[in-house]
Amino acid sequence: MDKNKRLDTQHYEILIDKDSQFVLSAIVLAEIKHLVSIKRIKVAFEEVIDYLGESDNCIVYPVDEDVIQEMPAGLNIHDALIVAAGLVYQNILKEEVKLLTKDQDIIKSNIINVV
Repeated sequence: MDKNKRLDTQHYEILIDKDSQFVLSAIVLAEIKHLVSIKRIKVAFEEVIDYLGESDNCIVYPVDEDVIQEMPAGLNIHDALIVAAGLVYQNILKEEVKLLTKDQDIIKSNIINVV
């Protein structure tokens, strides 16, 4: 995985650490595909899919009924779905969760632990 210039060092280190487990909400995958299509990020979407498929420490979590139930009020729909996937892991699956984000709306919401 190449280090994106906008990705801070702490987040990059977490993402490449094979001992870190991370969950990628399907909405994030959709956003990546969109950003690739409008050329805001320079990577082939197929490379992202291949990387995730080969990764032992990443799960792509679907937008399912549990995620919809956990969607918090007060965030835009995309951010709410991202936070909700984390809340599913925290509240339903009883896993420790820290969301990797720079999104100020998510951070300020104080709904979930953020790194």
